[in-house]
This record gives sequence, C-alpha cells and structure tokens, in this order.
Amino acid sequence: MDNNYVDVIRDSIETSITLKIFKTKSKALNAHIYDSKLVKFSLSNFTNIENFDPNRLKKSAVKAFPISDRPRGNSDITSVKFHQKQIQNNKTIQPIWLVYNKTNNKYTLLDGAHRIVASYIENQNSIYGYVIFI
Repeated sequence: MDNNYVDVIRDSIETSITLKIFKTKSKALNAHIYDSKLVKFSLSNFTNIENFDPNRLKKSAVKAFPISDRPRGNSDITSVKFHQKQIQNNKTIQPIWLVYNKTNNKYTLLDGAHRIVASYIENQNSIYGYVIFI
C-alpha cells in the first residue's frame, strides 16, 4: 500500500512524466519540492479535475470502481478501503498531488484518486493536497 510520503511523491513524479507535464524526473522532482503548496480542497472541486472521473464519487468502493472499470484490479478496492479505515481511525492520510496550469486555469490529478474516493465515502468535506503551480 502506497501510504508513505516517499512512495506517494514517487508515484506523483512518475505520473507527471507520463502525462508529459515535465520532461525529466529532475524537473519533476524540483517542481514537487520547490513549486508546490499544501492546500485544503473541497471535495466538490473534484467534479472539474482534468483526469479525475467524477463518476468515481460514489458511496462505496465497489460502486466507485465497478468490476468493469478497475485499472488496478482489486487493488483499487483494497486501496480505497485502506484509506477509509485510516479516516475512520482518525489517522492522517497522505495529501494528494495535483498540478495547476496557470495558462488554462486547470488542475490535473497526479496522485490520490483512491484517497479522494475514500474521503468522499467517509463524508469528508475536504482533502489536503499539494498543488504544483506551472
């Protein structure tokens, strides 16, 4: 389960390279370290994130990730339930990662879809996220 900070930032960096937001790991790492800011996001904002499907905001992990739409197989369900348990036990979940493009005023999710879904299921109003401003 990717819940420690190093794994989460590594996943975020990899996604930013895959989405061609940054050309090199070095540039991605620098942006994650120097160009990011921790912010509190209302979960209602996740209906308008470029690569996050708002249809995932359902009241159960199985409804959010139906068997016909599980990119990571059963790991999608396991991850959502893990984060739900963290929230239920009042433990801190890792902030999600997003990029904010100042040119087109759009957010792109880099890491955290399962945490967003878990927060929604657990009736949280908001979630913390690091935003990289480009």
